[in-house]
Amino acid sequence: MTGSVVDARTSIVNEWFPVASVIDATPGSMLPFRLLEGRYVLLADTRGGVIVTADSCPHRGAQLSLGRFDGERLQCPYHGWEFSSDGWCVNRPAHPSQPVPDGCSLHTFRVREAYGLWWVCLGDSPRNIPSFPLWDERVVEIPPIGPKTMNTSGPRVIENFLDIAHFPYVHTNYLGIASNSDVRDYEVVHIDGGVEARNVVFWQPNPGPRSTHGGDVMYGFRVDHPYAASLWKRPSDEDGGDKAGFALMLVASPVNPVECRVWMLTSSQDRSTDPDLFNAFNEVIFAQDVAVVESQEPKRLPLDPRAEAHQRADRMSMAFRRWLGERGIAYGTIPAESNNGG
Repeated sequence: MTGSVVDARTSIVNEWFPVASVIDATPGSMLPFRLLEGRYVLLADTRGGVIVTADSCPHRGAQLSLGRFDGERLQCPYHGWEFSSDGWCVNRPAHPSQPVPDGCSLHTFRVREAYGLWWVCLGDSPRNIPSFPLWDERVVEIPPIGPKTMNTSGPRVIENFLDIAHFPYVHTNYLGIASNSDVRDYEVVHIDGGVEARNVVFWQPNPGPRSTHGGDVMYGFRVDHPYAASLWKRPSDEDGGDKAGFALMLVASPVNPVECRVWMLTSSQDRSTDPDLFNAFNEVIFAQDVAVVESQEPKRLPLDPRAEAHQRADRMSMAFRRWLGERGIAYGTIPAESNNGG
């Protein structure tokens, strides 16, 4: 790992990132994952506890998730060292009668449950988990989508999520059509810890579950985490209004600066929502984005406003880039003062 990558990692190490779905972390499960160039594993014990540790044995670095975990003890596949479900080394088979030094135990990281996911912070000064304003207003339970691996930077993924001008071309006949592609002006405001786009009105061919023709919908967008964003969508009263509205959160957990695992979370205010059909639709939309977003070069998001051309419809994405620069986020971006490289 080069020095510049290490420095970039420090700009984001105190953020929280999702690593596993709560429904997947069943008692006795062992879920390996990669995050910020490291190899980790989530262990869910039989008593409902969860820990996250490096997926490497402190003895000789073998991958612990290649071993066995019964919900009480984790056994390394290399020399059989055993660890309790809270990380303490409790047995070294080569020396069963000798006391186990503290340095043989596993180092664990902060882990929290939120929005149906387990989140991990690798740093010592954790920031806030991203806000999802409408999560508590959901009236149906819709399972999270993901993780989906994307070969690009997390900030590129999030910027695409904030963009509506691509709807008529990438999501033709789903979220827009080329003959009605006008992006009307909207408002961007600073909120506590982030930025928000308000009164984003866009014409769509199927604006709501009760619609019989195309019409306007109202969007709002929020960013208060460098690798996450949320949106809320409200059709017109004619097409269902608040009762047909929903909110999404997209979060990218960085494997490295140009690869991430993406999760989508949903809060629906429509009691008639079919979770399977809703997720199937969003799976289609997500898949349509992948090839285009992965094709963008450079893969790291350039923060210098001179690096790429812009248009008025980019107001929210430009605010996002400025906010990343103000936060000093160098991981997955090209900071303004070093606009070179990909």
